[in-house]
Amino acid sequence: MDILKKLGKEMLFFEGGMGTSLQKKGLGVNELPERWNISHSDIITNIHLAYLNAGCNIIKLNTFGANRLKFPDKKELEAVIETAFMNAKEAIRLSGRKDDIYIALDIGPTGKLLKPLGDLDFEEAVSIFGEVAAIGERMGADLCLVETMNDLYETKAAVLGVKENSSFPLFVT
Repeated sequence: MDILKKLGKEMLFFEGGMGTSLQKKGLGVNELPERWNISHSDIITNIHLAYLNAGCNIIKLNTFGANRLKFPDKKELEAVIETAFMNAKEAIRLSGRKDDIYIALDIGPTGKLLKPLGDLDFEEAVSIFGEVAAIGERMGADLCLVETMNDLYETKAAVLGVKENSSFPLFVT
């Protein structure tokens, strides 16, 4: 069922924090958590599974920081997002649940400040977020979550990037 038809009619629960869960599992200070999609897929899958078993309806892909600024090699960026999706699908399979689960492409800040405070152009930020949204939609995510932004201007860039490059239902926190 389309998630938008459930809004306002049912309680829907996102899974909890992936970053803090990975830190508890040994993620190092300078490691990119999204690389664990490939190198520690069993851990990512088990974190999703634990949240599913706790009753969440929406899995957030481990893609919070997946963008071309952190992954300049497009093939690696695509592999990170694709593997995140495969890990989520495996957790759903292991949970035995099917009908009430949604997969959210998770988008966080770029890690750079937008002009005039930083050196990232607004249009470039829109392009960065749009590229991630297009990859996530191609992989089969059900919705997009833009989260943990501390700059409304960057949030606006993320919303525009997602809207211009995908047909996702978009959630912003």
